[in-house]
Amino acid sequence: MNYEELGLKAGLEIHQQLDTNHKLFCSCPTQIRDDKADVVIKRRLRASAGETGEMDVAAAYEQLRGKYFIYNAYNDTVCDVELDEEPIHSLNSEALGIVLQVALLLKAKPVDRIQVMRKTVVDGSNTSGFQRTALAARNGKIAVDGRAVGISSVCVEEESAKIVERAADYDTYNLSRLGIPLVEVATAADMRSPEEVKEVAEYIGMVLRSTGKVKRGLGTIRQDVNVSIREGARVEIKGAQELRLIPKLVEYEALRQKGLVEVAAELKKRSASVGKAVDVTKVLESCASEVILSATVKGGAVLAAKLSGFKGLIGRHFLPEGQPVVRLGKELSGYARAYAGVGGVVHSDELPNYGITAADVDKLNRFLGCGDNDAFIIVAANRESAGKGIKAALERAKQAMKCVPSEVRKANDDGTTTFLRPMPGSARMYPETDVPLVAPQLEGITLPRLLIEKTADYQKLGLSPDLARSIVRSDYAELFEELAGKFQTLNPAYIADTLMSFAKEMAILGVSAEAAAAVSDDSLRQVFAAVNSGKLAKESVVAALADITKTGKLGLSKFAVMTDTELEKELKAIVAANKSLPFNALIGKAMERLRGKAPGQKIVEKLKTLSK
Repeated sequence: MNYEELGLKAGLEIHQQLDTNHKLFCSCPTQIRDDKADVVIKRRLRASAGETGEMDVAAAYEQLRGKYFIYNAYNDTVCDVELDEEPIHSLNSEALGIVLQVALLLKAKPVDRIQVMRKTVVDGSNTSGFQRTALAARNGKIAVDGRAVGISSVCVEEESAKIVERAADYDTYNLSRLGIPLVEVATAADMRSPEEVKEVAEYIGMVLRSTGKVKRGLGTIRQDVNVSIREGARVEIKGAQELRLIPKLVEYEALRQKGLVEVAAELKKRSASVGKAVDVTKVLESCASEVILSATVKGGAVLAAKLSGFKGLIGRHFLPEGQPVVRLGKELSGYARAYAGVGGVVHSDELPNYGITAADVDKLNRFLGCGDNDAFIIVAANRESAGKGIKAALERAKQAMKCVPSEVRKANDDGTTTFLRPMPGSARMYPETDVPLVAPQLEGITLPRLLIEKTADYQKLGLSPDLARSIVRSDYAELFEELAGKFQTLNPAYIADTLMSFAKEMAILGVSAEAAAAVSDDSLRQVFAAVNSGKLAKESVVAALADITKTGKLGLSKFAVMTDTELEKELKAIVAANKSLPFNALIGKAMERLRGKAPGQKIVEKLKTLSK
């Protein structure tokens, strides 16, 4: 795809948890708990007007959903600040120092005074109904592969509560994460290709890790991606945790907006219009579709609406063949699901289907007065939800005739996105009155050497250029340096390669990505120490790490290395039983039988001696 011709613009907002002694506005530790809660509370939140006197559109949307919230708290990691029963304490000076250090590394200019602000958020992720954030610096610049990228702002803010469960009428959150200090880095919309967005995200992540004061592991860093095309609109994609997913998210969003622009142009040519919702429960009373029956047998309703000029456009695919399904129909369903909690929207472009027959379609076309170029949509649910759902879908259909709506969407694992909420505006921000202004203290802040500058150092240790670049951009650069310096008998390239590949290899053994990402530095230290001392074979490292995720400790007895006497005895038996085999085939037999029980190099060396 020609992204320049498309007018692609992209920017990033990167949120990274800081590794500080306590939370941003209280003295609670920054430890995330997942065990049984000591305290459980239930609350409802409501949107309120911000400093401008207006209610933010995104906050109003969340209140419209009508959910209540359950909060899990812990006596030793949550206090009355997180419960919103006590005013916040002073701003964590350690966290602010790290944020200012990051700002200087990104060549951003610190502000004269730091004003903590309240950002209205009533989705339940904060008990107070707002998130606290403060601008620390702005107008920075970085260079990635020779291209300048602006840094719009560097902020310090509090982490949100951790989602535990989402249900139809309530959400459950864990409060131990709430209040952990974050640094937020927002770039300008200077990126012009999907790969460039990934490269910038990698670079900023490397800068953050260069401080040595950020948390590591899955969920400690999140990338939000802002994407637009020339005739589209800015769309914020939330929650891209994996760097590898970023190019796909940008590509698919550009194609989604391109498809929506083309649909809008065609609808304009057809003089399209959106009809009103009508009750078609009786029209479909003989329909055997589970979609319809699931609502009507419970006394629900089936509502439908005519979309004049929409035929063939609701079901048009925006992505190439073989890629995930992205079309206007999913947009309509996404709005109905988000605003009303209904299962989705059925549209005529995909019928007959789902047990709705051609005869049922003919009945609906006649009842709704659809012509050759018209389409219709159906929502089946309890009457209240069906009404809200089809209203939301029709509003989205009206938007489709005009433009690409500016909105917030959630990143999906396949690179597609799902509607989350309308794009928030300035009405959600107002000053925090419980803490005074803070003057940034720049004296004493020292700038560390960037990890990327250590690439040449790593190559001198024997790492290939690609492996050296990979390790400096990963979470394991500091650990690699520690292990390579401590375990002199291990090849540094082997240590680096293992750190970069163990998670993928653990997946082959059935270990989840979450469990692999949770492998601690201490576990890795133990495993490499065992290899260094000869108690664990290199071939058993991944299996040992996988076992740690299940048992919580390194069980060397399961992966014990043979003594030299035992190994020689086994190899003699293998040689005697396979006298006619060539040497390479003999190595294969030995490795198949003894893998993990002895170092591979030792097996080969002893075989050479025994087979002479």
